[in-house]
Amino acid sequence: MQELDLSRRRALQGLAALAGIAGARPSAAASKSYKLGVNAAMYAELPLDQAMAHIQKAGYRYICIGRVHAGEAVFSPDLPKAERTRILRRIRDLGIEPIMSLGGFAAHLEADGGLEKYNAELDLCADFEIPIMVGAGPWYYTKFPNLPKSERDWEPEVSRFYAALEQAVRHAESVGVTIGLKPHTGMTARARDCIQVVKRIVSPRLKIAWDAGNVSFYEGVYPDPDLPDLAPEVKAVCIKDHLGLRGDENFPVPGQGQVDHELMFRTLFTAGFNGPMQIERVDGRDRGKLPPEVIDQRLFAANRYLVPLLDRLTSGA
Repeated sequence: MQELDLSRRRALQGLAALAGIAGARPSAAASKSYKLGVNAAMYAELPLDQAMAHIQKAGYRYICIGRVHAGEAVFSPDLPKAERTRILRRIRDLGIEPIMSLGGFAAHLEADGGLEKYNAELDLCADFEIPIMVGAGPWYYTKFPNLPKSERDWEPEVSRFYAALEQAVRHAESVGVTIGLKPHTGMTARARDCIQVVKRIVSPRLKIAWDAGNVSFYEGVYPDPDLPDLAPEVKAVCIKDHLGLRGDENFPVPGQGQVDHELMFRTLFTAGFNGPMQIERVDGRDRGKLPPEVIDQRLFAANRYLVPLLDRLTSGA
């Protein structure tokens, strides 16, 4: 009961804090030529309605949809179709639009039963009218950052993944959802690796969700020198900054780390990028420990940094 009271108190404090900064909020995202959203899972401890209110008051109207809010499943393959329709309507009535999911991480394609689970996530995206499902290839490490898998284990795992991915892509084509694989070590570690993936399976429904923060964190590379060659295949962006050496889990507010967002976005927009973008993390070293009012402040700071930058780049200035 004490924890519940604390959560409620934090939620009220966060809404009060946002009310204080609402007057300084950037112009509504609806007027923009791009779709900049946030990872709603940051507010997983809050009920859905409260979470959407926090996101909107921080200056956003788009989300990478979260799976659970305050114990309520809002995005799950277990939801009946009618319930999916009801929840989508509920989110939209709150002034928010889902534009992305991380459903590709909910199923391991190379595992037994993985394809069925992956396809179920694609169906879920289709029912929520979400155009991009983000995932990644197999995890390359037995223990990150210094113990990679043996080639004897790694190569068969990659082969199984590709065999299942081909089938998943066919299903994605049938339901009209794009699979966006993102840098996450292994076969999508860097831009040059991502290029090989989209060359191997050619489809308008298999593209890349770029994540410069992951390339910095997992690979110690920033900026990625091969992004200009990959850029035409990038159809979504997971925005997070990174600070420190490879393997240093520190993801500050965008603009406060070592990722050159202006160079990244300039490269992508020059290649014709017009896909959805979501701020994935702002928690620094405090993964999963931030109260809602602190998330509010950090997302507002991210907005103040990203929106003028994106406005300038998309206006041709």
